[in-house]
Amino acid sequence: MAPLFEDEVFVAFSTYATIVILKTMLMGPLTVYFRFTRGAFANEEDVRGKTDEQKKKMLRTHPEVERVRRCHQNDVENVIPFVIIGLLYSLTGPDVSTALIYFRVFAGSRLCHTVAYILPLPQPSRGLSWITGMVVTFCMAYSVLSHKMRLGFREVNTMTKLSHTIEGDVMAAFVTYTAVVVIKMMLMSPLTAYFRLTKKAFANMEDTKLSHPVENPQFLRVDPDVERVRRCHQNDLENIIPFVIIGLMYCLTGPHVSTALLYFRVFAASRICHTVAYVLPLPQPSRALSWMVGMVVTFCMASRVLTKTFHL
Repeated sequence: MAPLFEDEVFVAFSTYATIVILKTMLMGPLTVYFRFTRGAFANEEDVRGKTDEQKKKMLRTHPEVERVRRCHQNDVENVIPFVIIGLLYSLTGPDVSTALIYFRVFAGSRLCHTVAYILPLPQPSRGLSWITGMVVTFCMAYSVLSHKMRLGFREVNTMTKLSHTIEGDVMAAFVTYTAVVVIKMMLMSPLTAYFRLTKKAFANMEDTKLSHPVENPQFLRVDPDVERVRRCHQNDLENIIPFVIIGLMYCLTGPHVSTALLYFRVFAASRICHTVAYVLPLPQPSRALSWMVGMVVTFCMASRVLTKTFHL
């Protein structure tokens, strides 16, 4: 893998991916800071040693704490797809200057998004920074899907040590279906925004001006359709990220092309069916079956990985 770090695009990706991941991780300590300074905790053990009266006051939600938590969740929903797609993109042999623009714009957009969310700044500052990051990831995903992938991903093979163990068709298929399911997962964010606007159900005061000339507290509410889409998005995160990690390791075990294609296609189809069944919604057990099929695929790939690499 050492030759990868001699590649300018991959080095740039590693730099900016690390920056945005660290930024995402820092939202954890920031949440802790707000919990302590606002005296708002979520767990009984966090207020151990306090009187019953103090516990009642401290075990509560606080708008500023929830704001930071929503910002953190938004980072998870956007930074992880960027890292996955960005890694695949960096291995397709893109132009260095174009890649640098993508990486820099994305990192800048996420930093601006966090500042706009936490302070907060008036809309559309946060909305524009979120859209900018989404566009960058979609552009890289398009490049990945339109690129003809073979061994090592590049005309100049920077993965010579892996080229003996990775079947080109298997990796190409994995990259394709990974891009498909990650794009599907990312589309849940615009869908959530659509439902928030059409249902006039917002989480932040500054967002209410998007559907009303002035800020209106009555639009700060929970809508069942919005929450349904958010739960579907969360389910994507809980299932697609494990698929990508396990799937990459599965590719390194040298599986048969037809078996790998079956796994990747079934998983992608199951996630699309799951989303349709969740959002419409369709009667159970349609959603449960589609979720279960995707889980079985990931477990089957994990089984092969453990069989081939088990070492304690």
